[in-house]
Amino acid sequence: MVIRRLVVGVDASAPSRAAIRWATAHAAGFGAEVLLVHVADDEWGTVGSVLIDEVDDQAGRTLSAAEAFARSLHPDVPVRTELRRGSPMVELAAFSEPGTALVVGTHKTGFHYGRAFGSRSLQLANLATGPVAVIPGVSSRLRSGVVVGVDDTPAGEAAVDLAADLAASHACELLAVRSSGASTAVDIERDDQREDWQRRRDDDARALMSAVLDRARRRQPAIVIRARVVRRPAGMALNELARSAELLVIGDSRRAEARLGTLGAVAYDVLLNVSSPTLVVHAPLDVERVDARNTEGEHDAIG
Repeated sequence: MVIRRLVVGVDASAPSRAAIRWATAHAAGFGAEVLLVHVADDEWGTVGSVLIDEVDDQAGRTLSAAEAFARSLHPDVPVRTELRRGSPMVELAAFSEPGTALVVGTHKTGFHYGRAFGSRSLQLANLATGPVAVIPGVSSRLRSGVVVGVDDTPAGEAAVDLAADLAASHACELLAVRSSGASTAVDIERDDQREDWQRRRDDDARALMSAVLDRARRRQPAIVIRARVVRRPAGMALNELARSAELLVIGDSRRAEARLGTLGAVAYDVLLNVSSPTLVVHAPLDVERVDARNTEGEHDAIG
């Protein structure tokens, strides 16, 4: 996958500036362009034309400030702006396609497991067909390395490919992570049987990891690659291991086929508890095979 355009959702917040900073830096490395998009929420349409004009004026000022900030960071990166009105994540998702990465900032950082926090990034990741980058509003200057979550799905393969390319372009190490733990409780009472079951899970994880490492080395033979098989829940382990990384790359779903609106449980967990810049990668989507019931942004909790 070659990223040729980064579309950044912008407002006046600190996470928005973090998203712009991340996007322009990566655009410079990719030789890509940046499109800054501000979406005026269409709920303003119910409050009268005077207020709508004020909202549009404010939106124009927001875009102008965002453009000036982006150009100050990387003057050679092509930057354009666009103002839209509607549902913000739906409008941003309309730009999604292979080769275009959607980039949004988030106030969410750290670990909040067990709490039911909402996140617009979840909606965007569900609606998009191309990669989605979620950037916390915290400094990334001391971060290093790329972490990738490993699974055996088309989305997982696409994530490994892109992560290897990014590690090569950043001249940094790639850490591949696979969880051998169960996403739900295992109904095994005897300790010896449970341990035997876990050893088989570990062996399967190592076999998959070996194939993934071969794939990444063939694609980018010059990069340094490390591997970790862990028994902790995948989402928690990925966020913990990526806390000091430049980027965490994950596939969108555990499904064998690409389907819109089927964000998997691991991606869901990672985005709810994001600890580092995170890139969600989708498998190539055969539009003709998409089930219409799965185009409404529903969430499937898949282990």
